[in-house]
Amino acid sequence: MKRLLVGLLIVLLVFQTACTQEISVAKGSPLYKGSGVTITDKGNYFNVALDFTKGLSHRDIGKEFARGILSVVPDYEALVDSYIAENLFKSEYKEAFWRVEDLKAQIDKNYREEIEGMSEVFSGGDKNVRGDNKISKDEFFMFNLFLDMIRSTQCSFVSVFGSKSTTGKTITGRILDWYGGNKNQLPRIQAVITMKNTKGSICSIGYMGFMGIITGFNDKKVFAAVQESTSGAAYSSAGKRSYPLDLRYALETTENMESTIEFMKDKNKQYAANHLIVFSDPDESKVLENNFSGRGTGAVRVRRAVRMDESKLNKGITWGIKDAVASVNSFILEGNTDNHTRNKFNTRRWKYIKDQLSGRQSNFSPEDIKKIMTYTKGSPRALLDTRYLYTKATLSMAVFQPDTLKLEIYFFPRNTLKVPDKPTFEEISVFQ
Repeated sequence: MKRLLVGLLIVLLVFQTACTQEISVAKGSPLYKGSGVTITDKGNYFNVALDFTKGLSHRDIGKEFARGILSVVPDYEALVDSYIAENLFKSEYKEAFWRVEDLKAQIDKNYREEIEGMSEVFSGGDKNVRGDNKISKDEFFMFNLFLDMIRSTQCSFVSVFGSKSTTGKTITGRILDWYGGNKNQLPRIQAVITMKNTKGSICSIGYMGFMGIITGFNDKKVFAAVQESTSGAAYSSAGKRSYPLDLRYALETTENMESTIEFMKDKNKQYAANHLIVFSDPDESKVLENNFSGRGTGAVRVRRAVRMDESKLNKGITWGIKDAVASVNSFILEGNTDNHTRNKFNTRRWKYIKDQLSGRQSNFSPEDIKKIMTYTKGSPRALLDTRYLYTKATLSMAVFQPDTLKLEIYFFPRNTLKVPDKPTFEEISVFQ
């Protein structure tokens, strides 16, 4: 793991030194329509619709999705394969497949068939060759299990509701900071993916081919997004589950935010990586501190619990803002493992959000939330800036209002590594 983290720092430095480089993007078809699958190129992201109500199996949908991806992004296999190679040294590459074998056994059968169906269309087959520009079956499982296996994110979340919101309803802002690849591999496959099934629909804000949830919501107006939160516990994948894939299942099958949270905090569900999940519905937001492997501190010894606006926090950590919730990459509930106090990447962002929300008497509009998310002094100067939320590592930002399902998204540009000084949000209609 130490060698892996060193490798991530190296590729991040490569990204930083290449920040003005333009990217050549292979052009594919602007539109793909197949059985149960539609993909539309919207210029800087892909709009994907997967319809599971047409009588097709999950494996068939997976195959059709893969055909569609290759139609609109002809070099998709090279993008994903090279991204995997950048994140894993040769010495870690083979070892990573042991983790794949451990984790995929616990994946929901339908999701496993989707991933296997897609991999049947790709050219790598059963041969795992690092950097060959092909996607093998195991490599595609690895791509879908990336958050469970390789942790390299710094994300932020801020939400207001009730008396703090101009609408009286929830206004949520989510920032995803992640390494996008030295050739913009992830921005070139970023997508808004709608999945329709017999119980309703969900929307995933993520990447084509990634079948779990990084950021998403359902037509029952429940929003959820994941954040890494390491606690120092030893890594183990044996018998563990994938939390992004479990979160998809929760959004697809539960009826409200409370039941979605209960599903994800179930003590019987063990995960390979400690994490946070931020949740919103029309009336409020909450943070699930899913520290399944940590021991907690003090008499309470919290491990997997929900944080709200007026929750008690660990000694030295304060909030005190009613009708507002925020999250960086920290466990801060009273009794939980304190991975916050000594981490400047967390403490400075936490202070910035707190100062912005407590520094005025008036309530907050969606535009105010955008300003908090995007503020910098000049151009973003660092990959993991500790002062503000918008950095050179920011791949996407979403502002979501659950009561109206209004969604506005900033996506990192596909064709350049240069970070925009003023990110532009686009309103995107879903469930139409």
